[in-house]
Amino acid sequence: MTTDKRRLSPRVALIIIAALFILPLLAAWLMYRGAIGFEPAGTRNLGELVEPPVPVELDALVPADPARSPTTELPRHWTIVHALPTTCGADCESVITALRQVHLAAGRDRARLHILLVAPPGAAVDSARIEAIHPDFLLVSDADGRLLGTLARIAGDADATGHTYLLDPLGNIMLHYRAGYDPNDVKKDLKRLLTWSKLDEQ
Repeated sequence: MTTDKRRLSPRVALIIIAALFILPLLAAWLMYRGAIGFEPAGTRNLGELVEPPVPVELDALVPADPARSPTTELPRHWTIVHALPTTCGADCESVITALRQVHLAAGRDRARLHILLVAPPGAAVDSARIEAIHPDFLLVSDADGRLLGTLARIAGDADATGHTYLLDPLGNIMLHYRAGYDPNDVKKDLKRLLTWSKLDEQ
């Protein structure tokens, strides 16, 4: 009794081995070039990625507390930027309270994170009330409207009221959260960034 054992020729075996090495490299190159879209679910941002990141200038901002300057406090820190309405009522204060919780949730990384509240010129915002919610907030007025204008363009909205943004330690807006967002989305994105990114240590 005979058995028919079919074996691969050395040439076919060599082609298969070569393919096992080449195909992953080819797939990686195509993903790098953007021909293949792939983003692991575990690393997906919950905020809207701003591409390319938008640099912002802070020198025209007028702080509610003259002793605290955005140009000295914010560089080399991650910063949550929130655009306030002209009048900060109950809904506005609710968002600010949620941002306080986001800041506190950063735990030992809290010192790496600032929260910047940006009010339009002439806004009726009670700085004492803001400080009572969380003394670490930095409240400023956008004197020339330049920053709020940039934020509105990123949002694709008439104005930036109610929108929240994430500013990286190099001064670039990199993530955007539309008005009505879930604060937990900011918390989760920050946890990942504060864990893996060392931009604020450069």
